[in-house]
Amino acid sequence: MFAANAAEGPAQDRPPKPPTWRQFNQVFVKVIIPVTSHTPKQDGPVVESWVAEELRKLGETECFAVTDWVPVCDGLLEDDVVDNRVWDGGRFARTVYCPVGGDIPQRKEGRLLVNVRGWTPGGLEVNIALADEPGSRAVGSVQILVGKERKPMKTEEPIPYVAVIITPPPLEGVTSHGDVD
Repeated sequence: MFAANAAEGPAQDRPPKPPTWRQFNQVFVKVIIPVTSHTPKQDGPVVESWVAEELRKLGETECFAVTDWVPVCDGLLEDDVVDNRVWDGGRFARTVYCPVGGDIPQRKEGRLLVNVRGWTPGGLEVNIALADEPGSRAVGSVQILVGKERKPMKTEEPIPYVAVIITPPPLEGVTSHGDVD
């Protein structure tokens, strides 16, 4: 009797497959350091004109990039090995930086949030929200966030910046870190 009733019941849809990183626009970040007496100008990756213009708007006149464009992956996706190391830190004259990592903690309603943190043992971070569409780009200053509310703390020291750019999803056969399968 159970078998007869079960056969008459409506068919159930399979649960939807979780999204893969190949379905999402790619997110790239670049770390930029202001030139100071503690961090003299270094040779390195180019600082694009649009990034330099955004830095001027933020009051920075001279900076240098310490990374090229580095991909940041959604850590919740299951089909990719996530390695969100953005920068290994480094030493510039008298200033030593700790490693920096990134994440995309939120994608919804056509927007995404990019979080990049590190630089010091206590942790500095930048959160940049922007449209999740190719060509979207922004520059944000790294901040010291304190308290339960994670409010920015003012500092007199020059702090790093992060540039973010969104590009189309990767082509088939390319991993999130640019390797060919």
